[in-house]
Parts: sequence; structure tokens; C-alpha cells
Amino acid sequence: MSTRLWLGAAGLAALMSVSPALAQKAKGTLRIAFTDPISSALLHDDPKPETGLTSVAVFDTLICFDRTNGELKPMLASSWKQIDDRTIEMKLREDVKFHDGSPFDADDAVYTLNWLVDPRNNIRFGSNFDWLEKAEKIDRFTIRIIEKFPSPLAMLRLSSGAPMLPSDRHSGFGESGDFGRKSPIGTGGYRVEYIDSTRGIMLVRNPDYPQGGACTPKPTIERVQLMPIPDAQTQIAQLMTGGVDLIRITTRDQAEMLASNPAFAVTANQAITFHYMAMDAVGRAGNAALQKFEVRKALIQALDRARIAASVVPGGEAVKPVDSFCFPIQRGCGFTNKPYAYDLEAAKKLLAGAGYPNGFEVEINATPGSHDLGEAIAGELRRIGVRATVARLTFGAYRQRQRDGKQQILVGQWTNGGFPDVSGTADFYFNNGDRDYWRDPEIVKWAKAALSTLDETTRRSLYAQIFDRANTQAYVLPISTKPDVFVHSQDLEIATGSLNVFGSELSLMRWK
Repeated sequence: MSTRLWLGAAGLAALMSVSPALAQKAKGTLRIAFTDPISSALLHDDPKPETGLTSVAVFDTLICFDRTNGELKPMLASSWKQIDDRTIEMKLREDVKFHDGSPFDADDAVYTLNWLVDPRNNIRFGSNFDWLEKAEKIDRFTIRIIEKFPSPLAMLRLSSGAPMLPSDRHSGFGESGDFGRKSPIGTGGYRVEYIDSTRGIMLVRNPDYPQGGACTPKPTIERVQLMPIPDAQTQIAQLMTGGVDLIRITTRDQAEMLASNPAFAVTANQAITFHYMAMDAVGRAGNAALQKFEVRKALIQALDRARIAASVVPGGEAVKPVDSFCFPIQRGCGFTNKPYAYDLEAAKKLLAGAGYPNGFEVEINATPGSHDLGEAIAGELRRIGVRATVARLTFGAYRQRQRDGKQQILVGQWTNGGFPDVSGTADFYFNNGDRDYWRDPEIVKWAKAALSTLDETTRRSLYAQIFDRANTQAYVLPISTKPDVFVHSQDLEIATGSLNVFGSELSLMRWK
């Protein structure tokens, strides 16, 4: 067991002997430790897993993606129809109110959608709505959404990236980010009581929530306190002594140690996040060996994915090898082949044939949540003579190295922002931009074609060509699922199935 993350043997033993204080079930307050502090409850202001949890709790979208069957269902919109290939007409619910008691209507929906595409707002990930031209009000509870061009992603983007805002309140802030920090009023299952840099965020259940349904159930927990505790050791200590009721675990060591205490339960939710290894096939980072197909294939064949993942990735039985960069629940997901199979002797022969009988030196960039996996992979590569050093990077440092062309091998994880379509994955990795270390013209051509057709069968075929080629050319190695693992009070129950980037949603948590 690694000692890097722990309090020391004496401190750990003392904590393990302490019976946690009674959870807050009787008081109706669920206390969750957040690693990153949150200054806004709105995902647009600060996109990261923690904000993903608060944003879906406080704000609703027009429609909802049902994670159980992949269907789009009503939420703030009660129905919709396609008027022509560029126009969607939506009827809105007439019984929804914002947390301040004001009614939700077409003015709010039109304002929100037009705000998203206003270039003056410079919204992060605003490019997700490049297809949207404008929204128009037809009557108080009817809107029309006009697309610049027919997009296969329009409805999905409306279900995940367009939380509805109160037009009068949001427009009153000179700096739009102040709304999410100072007055985050939505229509969601929880309202914000306060946001404080020290105390965190307090959410209170919204008793008037008629739009709750299969996609987003009505919440049952009365109050939720989201507490900023950046240090993993402190989070564990708070859980052990009853200071918090739920923490998000990042290492297998932590999960196994805490699961041994009968006061706690462990819940692993597998959404669409996975671990992977990517290699610089065009030599941007200056390591000539990786430009050779035989070398990349050798590195892949040197890795027993199932064994490596089982040794370091938390989540128990939810940790499984993955064979491509997508999951069946995602629209457009298609592939017909698998990564090259583990074969240590074949890997050694490939290296020798490529001119590296004694291996070579390489650097692995490992992102947060994948640090231990990077170390494990480096250890396995030494068995074929490859001497890998591991840089345990922050996300900021990783992005800077990526932009600077200093990424030889990357070991990381990908969530696709929780978006249930593979277009985001293809665009993120294979777009001839900073993140593209393959610059494959065939992949770029297929990705462009997939975004210009509405036919799902054609889209799936095109994405299958992309993901199959990524495997065939040994550009990337999908390694394993990456469950989000929570250790929590036995009094708490967490339903699985969420695609949220945090790994769960407050509407899926309840006291037993």
C-alpha cells in the first residue's frame, strides 16, 4: 500500500479505531467533501466535476437524456416538433417556477439560448452551440429554435449544455459570472441558500418541482452541504470522525482501506469515463521511436490491460477493459476491432525489428486520477526494455505541455463532458489542433463527414472507421473503465447510472 496519501501508520491506526459520529440523516443534511472549491453554481462559469454536480441540481434544461434507454424526454419543454430541417418548435410547461417564485416561460428560454450564442459573452465551450442561430418567442409558452445548419447534435446539446436562466435576474448582472456566484436562481430540484469560499455551498430541496421525473427524479434529501476540503488526507479524516458523509475516492488504496470499516459503504458508478494511453505518432514531442508503428504496437502488446487496471483503478467489479473510445449508451458509438492483444514476446520482437533491441527512453505525462496508472504502465514497459519516467501533472500543467507539443505518451482519463454522443470525443482528439498528436487526414475527413449527416446509421459507420483506425494504427490504447467511486455513510444510498461528470447526481441520493 502506498504511504504517499496517508496520515502515517500511527495516525491511520488511530482513525481506524474511531467510530464515526452518527451521520446527518436525522438532521436531514448530507455533507459532501469537494476537492476543488466552487465559486459558482453554474457550469458555464467554471466547468469541472464539482460544478457539474451543483449545476444539474440547481438548473434544469429544456429536455432530458434518459440514461436508462438513451431517449430524449420532456423536462422544462413538454413537447417539441421539427418544423423543417433547421427549425424546432417547443411547447414549454406552464407550471414551473424559479426558486424566487417567478414563473418560467418563453422569455427565459429565448434569453438563455440567445445568450449562449452571443459572441460577446465568450462562454467556455460556447462552440458546442455553433449550430444555433437564434431562438424566437412564438407565445408565452412556445419557442422556436433556428439552426444555422441541420445538426445531429442539436437536441442532445439542449439536453446537457443549456441550463435555463431567469432572464430578468441574469441580465441584471454587468458581469454574467456574478449570477452564478451571487444569485444562482434556477428551476432545479435544489435552491442555493449560500455560496461561501470557506463554508462551501448549502443547497436546500425545492418542494415545488413538478418537472421531476424519470430523467431527474424529485430529490428527497432536505439539505446538502458541499464542503471545500482540498486535501485527500483531511477528507478521509473528516469521514472517519463524522465531519462529512461522503467523499469521492481516487485511489484503490483509499477505497479498500475505508471499505473495511463497517460504518461505510462504497458505491462505484460507471458512466462514460475511461482510462487510456495515447502516443505521439507524428513526432511533435521529438521522440522518434514513437513515430514507428511497430514501436507503438509493441508498447500496446506489452500491457496486460485487465491486470494493470485491476491493480490500481478503484471500483472493484466495475473496472473492466474497454476496446474503443466510446460506450454503447453514446449515440454514434461504433467499432469493429480491438486493441492489439497482450503478448510480451511479440512486443520484444517488434521493438528489436524496429531498431530498438535494448528499448529506449520515453516520458509519460499522467493526469490527476491517472497518476498511479501511469506509474504501473511505466513499470510494465520496463519488461521490454523501455525506460519510462512519469510526470504526475496537474490538469493545468498537462494542458500546457499538450499545447506546447511536449506530450510523448499521455496516460489520462476522458469523460466527454458526460455528453452522450461520440462527436465530442472525435473532435477533442482528432481535430488537427493542439490535442491531435496523430494528424491523420482520413480520421479528420471522417469526423467532418459525421457532423454533417443526420442519419444515425451513417454516423455510426463513420465513427467506427475513426475508432477502428485509431486501434489499427496504434495511436491510442483504451485501457479500462474508470468508475467514480464514493465512500459514504451506511445510512446513504446512491443509485448508479448517472452520466454526470461528478459521477452522480443529488437526485439519485437518498437516506435509507
